[in-house]
Amino acid sequence: MRAYLPISHKDLEAFVLSKCIDIDEAFAPTQGFVAANVDCDEEELEYLLSIAAGEEALDLRLSEKAPGIVLAFEISDEQIAESYEDSITVNAALAWDQLQCALLAFQGDDELVWFATQEIEIHLGEWK
Repeated sequence: MRAYLPISHKDLEAFVLSKCIDIDEAFAPTQGFVAANVDCDEEELEYLLSIAAGEEALDLRLSEKAPGIVLAFEISDEQIAESYEDSITVNAALAWDQLQCALLAFQGDDELVWFATQEIEIHLGEWK
């Protein structure tokens, strides 16, 4: 299952160093979310969730000029502790190798900017 984590710049810096992160909750296509959006395919569901995560990420920025940062993870069913309307909690820390990409949200934009995992460390300093 793909899950979207809004994250602060400081927490992303720590994740880059440790390659492991404990999270409270992440946006994900739970059964309730899928049922509430039956007219959407998998790609549309992921888009809706990533945009929701991006909006929350904007509140975690260091400055108004900085982008909101969202990390997309691949979560196994065994890692899911609880499912809610549009989010999950996990029962263990997430590893760097579960990270699929980083997405940047900018105020007023409906689209997120995609970065591959290997680009995160290169561009991290620009995202302040």
